[in-house]
Amino acid sequence: MVHLDETPQASPASPVRRRRRRRGRRWPRWMAASIALLVAVTLFGAYGWQPAAVEGYRSPHESSYLDTPFARFHYSKTGSGSPVVLVAGGAQWLYSYRDSIPALAREHTVYAVDLPGQGYTTVKGEFAYDIPAMARALGAFLDAAGLFTVSLVGHSWGGAWSLYYAEHNQARVDRLVLLGSPGLDKPLASQTALFSVPVVGELAVKLMRRADFEKSLRTAFAHQDRVTAEVVDENWHWMSRPDKREAFIRLVRTQDYSATDAGLTRLRARTLVIWGQADQWLPASYAQEYGRRIPGATVHVVPDAGHNVHEDAPEKVNPLLAAFLKP
Repeated sequence: MVHLDETPQASPASPVRRRRRRRGRRWPRWMAASIALLVAVTLFGAYGWQPAAVEGYRSPHESSYLDTPFARFHYSKTGSGSPVVLVAGGAQWLYSYRDSIPALAREHTVYAVDLPGQGYTTVKGEFAYDIPAMARALGAFLDAAGLFTVSLVGHSWGGAWSLYYAEHNQARVDRLVLLGSPGLDKPLASQTALFSVPVVGELAVKLMRRADFEKSLRTAFAHQDRVTAEVVDENWHWMSRPDKREAFIRLVRTQDYSATDAGLTRLRARTLVIWGQADQWLPASYAQEYGRRIPGATVHVVPDAGHNVHEDAPEKVNPLLAAFLKP
């Protein structure tokens, strides 16, 4: 029996109920527009907007320039004697060797060079920034400087580039020094992980300010008193430039150490490995593995020193360098 005062209800599968469910799942237009705007702003920040570089500061340590077909290299040349070439690490430049240069220049002609992405060197056209490309850049500098057989000293990424160059140019490198250098096929430093993520990395490097840079730099030192305002400014001035920020991202994403790792046993250059015991970027156990795998390598682990071991403990590192590189 049907009661006249009852209103028929829509069945669970009725068109009315389905339309209501669809309307309930649909985002409000303002929310969809807000999300689209946020995505657009994020992508513009990552790939369109460029931060301003530091103004009003200029390093007094800049020296000479050497032109090659694909880069204008910034470098310094000090002393006389057998040539030693110093290569700085990531987000570093020849200034990082300020304490090493005078100690080595007593017996050597010391070249400190900024490779592409570092300091005041500028590239001409496209550049890959991977390890083989950085090693080729090092070779181009040596050729332009008229250097055939040299001793190489490399810190961090600079050590990996020097290692790759030495593995593939046996006749041109007689001695090699690795200062806290990656090159083993092992996990990368966690401090750079954020920059390897697309979009996020671009935003992070563009939003980086001097205080952020200083905070990161301090993790490379055990002696915090050595991270002076001058040390921060000397690195932040050039690193703040848009092209250097972009180069840093590309460097983070292209450093593949499988090739350097594979070439360790065929390395013929006399090799010294120096590491800071308090290295927060790469563990000191890496130094011991280098010692086991590089034929004839000598290893020194410096107590109470961080990743930038040559800056953090120059009074301990410089005598090791001088003795190893002695003609």
